[in-house]
Amino acid sequence: MSALYHKFVNFFNLSDPNYVRYVRKFEAQTKKEIVFYLFIALLPGLIAYIFIYPLRELIMALTDLSAHYVQLYVLILMSTGWHLLVPFLMLRYKDGLSFKESLVFLGFARLDLKGLLLVFPILTILFTLLSLPYVKYVYPPLFDWLNGFPAFHMGEWHVFYQGYYDSEFPLPLLLMGLIGNFIGEEIYFRGYLLRKVGRLKLDWLWIAIIFQLYHMWQAPINWAYVPLAVIIPVEILVKLRKNIYGAILLHLFVNFLWGTINMFLVGVR
Repeated sequence: MSALYHKFVNFFNLSDPNYVRYVRKFEAQTKKEIVFYLFIALLPGLIAYIFIYPLRELIMALTDLSAHYVQLYVLILMSTGWHLLVPFLMLRYKDGLSFKESLVFLGFARLDLKGLLLVFPILTILFTLLSLPYVKYVYPPLFDWLNGFPAFHMGEWHVFYQGYYDSEFPLPLLLMGLIGNFIGEEIYFRGYLLRKVGRLKLDWLWIAIIFQLYHMWQAPINWAYVPLAVIIPVEILVKLRKNIYGAILLHLFVNFLWGTINMFLVGVR
């Protein structure tokens, strides 16, 4: 039984003690430092919320932009500017790491074919199946309840309903937004912050929950998924495989395919 258990663990977990020791050298050492990193996890979401909700109409009046374009510009600047720049700047000027060393720290050290071709599909299928009852029975009423609060209400003006693509919007900026979303968020949350709070018990769950809470500009959607965070395997993939590639793929899967699968199987996107 013990040998079978170890085989099972070793199938999913990539053992790399040298990498673990390397990452631990740059973890937050004190409670105050851990609180700081948890706070800056939420900060970009708070900034985006302020610009998209309280300041949206003022920005529209000053710039003559539509509500749709105001939101696109805010989210592109936040995702590309904050998520991609802050980790590298902090690692360079706070931790003294070179760009190459920063890439290693963030999880770009090696391409993990076993993780991508075997572990990632297994965990993704399990997550999708396990999430179906929640998506069908819990998510809809929780979304409606949160959407009932005026401070969080997502009206027809919201970018979620207007769409994240517009043929007249500058294509380079849209591409920057895609990179900032799918790669930038993973670099920031699972590459940088997850490793920084590594001394925190259940660090993966803290980051999983905070990632949902950080989406304040679409709180009814993401906050309704907070209870589901315990089985969303993004952080687990990073901790098991010691790289960030699976997390990026899972992010793409959730944003482009998961909703369609849910709609087909349980009638809820």
